[in-house]
Amino acid sequence: MGNEAIADDAQRKKLTGKLSLLFLMAMIGLTFFSNTINNFALPRVQTVRPTNGALIKEVFGEGTVEVKSTREEYADSNLRVKEVLVEQGDRVSKGQPIIILDVNELKSNYQDEQARYRQLQLSLVGAREEQAQKQRDYDNLKYLFDHAAETAVNLQNAEKNLADAQRNCEDIQLNLEIQARKVDTLAKQVANNGVYTAPVDGIITELNFAEGSRTNNSLPLFKLADLQQGFRLIVPIDNDLVDYVKPGDTVSVTILSLGDKKTEGKIDKIAENSQHNGDEKDLWIDVSLEGLTGGEKGEIYLSKKTKPYAALVPNSAVYDDSSGSYIFVLESRKGPLGTENYLQKVEVKVADSDNEKSALTDRVMGEVVRQSNKPVEDGERVLKEAAN
Repeated sequence: MGNEAIADDAQRKKLTGKLSLLFLMAMIGLTFFSNTINNFALPRVQTVRPTNGALIKEVFGEGTVEVKSTREEYADSNLRVKEVLVEQGDRVSKGQPIIILDVNELKSNYQDEQARYRQLQLSLVGAREEQAQKQRDYDNLKYLFDHAAETAVNLQNAEKNLADAQRNCEDIQLNLEIQARKVDTLAKQVANNGVYTAPVDGIITELNFAEGSRTNNSLPLFKLADLQQGFRLIVPIDNDLVDYVKPGDTVSVTILSLGDKKTEGKIDKIAENSQHNGDEKDLWIDVSLEGLTGGEKGEIYLSKKTKPYAALVPNSAVYDDSSGSYIFVLESRKGPLGTENYLQKVEVKVADSDNEKSALTDRVMGEVVRQSNKPVEDGERVLKEAAN
């Protein structure tokens, strides 16, 4: 009986050992299985280490081509339009007739103005003679006054008469110059029989008077785009981008209205935008391309590097709330089944950014979360994935 008891006890111990082993293995299996299930529920994140370098500022914009210089031609007299020889948008050559005015009524006016000019010439001769006489009178009175033979009152009157004579000469001289210009203008209008021609090669951009109408010297007869002076593309950009461009920069230009023709332009000037003053600036870009006439739509592109920064992270890594900007840094800890990853919220200041990256003012150690498959929080355990 003693041997049987010993055998039973050994059998029980053996069975207990097996059950304990099975229980331990089951617990390990359940723990592993539970951890695996939990991993499927964890947020999956991709990380990146901050790098140093410069940001790339890209400047895009769309604007309109215009001629740099426009000539305007005015008629000094209100005359009837006999004939208009061109249409708006026509390309014309230097010396080509544009509009003809009826100058018949000018011919008599021209003669009258010539007569007024001659009258002023005669008046000026007489005024100068009078001034010379007043000068002699003043000199004589001054001599007598200096020798106590004349009164101060008479000398003052002589001085006043001399000043009046001088002003009269000056007034007549000014009127004579004005009249000379008027006669000269009329002479040109009469000489060319009222034909106004293109002063340079260009394109007619404006015609203000139709045949049979009367001109008005407050409006030009026509406006002519001077093709010899070239073209500019005016493109508005946000004020935030102005620091990254300067006169002299070369930009890529696409003229949409000419079948997306491409060329290069140079920034000539940065000006205030009249419609959005304070929010936008206008880039004046010199362009040269066959077929331009003005009014075409164009696009520009320019990329510039900023100064270098010590910490660059993807824009997707930066979050914002009411307190400011922050990122999530990956923190590794040892767990029962290996290394586990947790998130640490770190407040940051963004110095600048471009379309892809943000520059942080302070260095960041460790890996930064650049992407997550679901919203994450500070201290949360996550599963790190390899970047695609």
